[in-house]
Amino acid sequence: MKARYLLYFSYIGTTFRSSEKLWIKMGRQYPDPESVQGIMEIALLKFKSENYPAVNLSSRTDGGVHALNTSAHIDLVPRSGAKLYHQDTIPYELNKYFLKRDISIFVKEAIRVNNDFSARRNAISRTYLYRFAVLREGLSEKVSIGQYIPVEEWKRCLFIRPKQFDIEKFKEAAKYFEGYHDFTTFKKFDKLKQHKHNRRYIYSINVRPGQPIVTSYTNTQTRNFDYWDVEIKGHSFVHNQIRRMVGSLITVASGKIEPKDIKLMLQIPSKHSWISQITSIPPNGLYLCNVEYKPEDLIYNSKNDNEIVSGN
Repeated sequence: MKARYLLYFSYIGTTFRSSEKLWIKMGRQYPDPESVQGIMEIALLKFKSENYPAVNLSSRTDGGVHALNTSAHIDLVPRSGAKLYHQDTIPYELNKYFLKRDISIFVKEAIRVNNDFSARRNAISRTYLYRFAVLREGLSEKVSIGQYIPVEEWKRCLFIRPKQFDIEKFKEAAKYFEGYHDFTTFKKFDKLKQHKHNRRYIYSINVRPGQPIVTSYTNTQTRNFDYWDVEIKGHSFVHNQIRRMVGSLITVASGKIEPKDIKLMLQIPSKHSWISQITSIPPNGLYLCNVEYKPEDLIYNSKNDNEIVSGN
C-alpha cells in the first residue's frame, strides 16, 4: 500500500549545485549527491521501499540559496508483508543519515497526507528573505570591506559598500512590486522557457532592520554595518526573480536609477527593459523561509482504520 508523506525540512545551500536534480538523464531514478533533491533520495533508499523514493519539491532554489523551512512530498511503498512507515520514523532516520555524513539538511517533520496531495500544486504561498548589510559611512575607503565582515556571516548575507544608500528610496521602489505583474524583465532569460508566462502575484514586501548572526566574540564588528531584511511573500516566483528584484532595489537606493524605473520595467515586461546599471547580487543572502498550505489539505482521510504502521 502506497503512503504519501509531506516533509518539512531546512538546509544550507552553500555546498549544493541547486535544490533540484539535473534533468539531463533518462528518467529520474539516478543518484545526484550534488543537489538537495538527489541526496534526500539517496538517504530515503535506506527505507528499502518497493518504489523509488522520488522527492517532489514544493520549490526550487539555486545553488547557494538556503532554506529555513521548505517542503516536499514522497511516496513510500512497504515491501510485501511489511508495515507502513510511521511518520515520526522518517525524520529520525533521515537526520541520522545526514548528521553521520555531515550533510547540511535537517528534516523537521513528516506528515501523512492523501495520495493526491502535491507539495508544489497545493502550496498557497511561499515566503523568501534576502539579507544584506550596508557598510556605514565614515570608515576608511583604504580598508577592504572584508576586514569588517564577521566570519560567521560568510555565505549567509550580502555585504555592500555603496557610495550612498537611501533605504527610504529602497522602500518606495519596493511597493511597485506588490500585486499582480508580468515579471519577464526580472527573470533570468532561458531560450527553452522564453514563451512561458511570467505573471506572478506578490502579496507583500516588508523591509525592516535586520540582525547579524554572530558570536559574542565578534559582536563589535557588526557595528560597522546596517543590516536589512527584505521579506517577500508571493504565490510563486520565476527563475532568479527575487535576486533581480532585490538587486534592482539596491541599485535604486544607491542612486544609480530611480524608483519609477522599477515601475517602467514592470509596465514593459521584456528582457530588453532590464537596466544595465542594476547590480547583480549573489544567492548567499537568500533564504526560503516558509511554504504555506491550507490546513484542511494536510488532513489525512484514512479509509482503512486497520493499517499497521511501523515505528508505532
